[in-house]
Amino acid sequence: MTLLVLALAFGFVAFGCWFGVQLLRQNGRILERLELLERQIEQLTLTSGGGAAVDEDSVKGGGLLAKSRLKRDGLAQGTAAPDFRVARLDGGELSLAEFRGCPLLLVFSDPHCGPCDALAPRLEQRGRSGSVQIVMISRGDVDANRAKAAQHRLTFPIGLQRHWEISKLYAMFATPIAYLIDGDGRVAAPVAKGPDAILGLWSRAASVLTGGPALAASPASNWG
Repeated sequence: MTLLVLALAFGFVAFGCWFGVQLLRQNGRILERLELLERQIEQLTLTSGGGAAVDEDSVKGGGLLAKSRLKRDGLAQGTAAPDFRVARLDGGELSLAEFRGCPLLLVFSDPHCGPCDALAPRLEQRGRSGSVQIVMISRGDVDANRAKAAQHRLTFPIGLQRHWEISKLYAMFATPIAYLIDGDGRVAAPVAKGPDAILGLWSRAASVLTGGPALAASPASNWG
């Protein structure tokens, strides 16, 4: 009887050890997959060429990227908007700094993105009012972007990021999205995702600005 008890105890201990080793191995494989996926996203931001915009949900790997160190959920309201300098579609350079003191809607777009295509002419219509400056950061082929700008007769400034480097600064790899940036250069409201949300953000900002020029550098709380 004693030998049987000892044998069972030894068996349970052995099984526990085996199970623990397998669990550690599995966790190790999960961490390796996380690191691989994160490296792929990092590589995407630096080396991705033209083509359709990447939707974050399509690269989450079944939720594993929830533990990724790469920030991709947008900048918080009140954050200083990262400055950038990119090639301007119509020639020269475009930077955020040149709009200092002027509230603006910074829109991220892509010429191969269907919702972006639907949004562009509606943005142009609102941009012509002059209430809120619109600046667009697009990506991909120069000719494709020029064709879209001509198709929709876009007159607001358009800058081209090479791949996703500006999107990385603004912590979101998707299009269309937009940030409202106040005259002090800070993110004035949570990131807007999709055409309706972007247009709604523009409308709220325009409504605030009609209250008087002093709001040109208003606190973030006035915009949300």
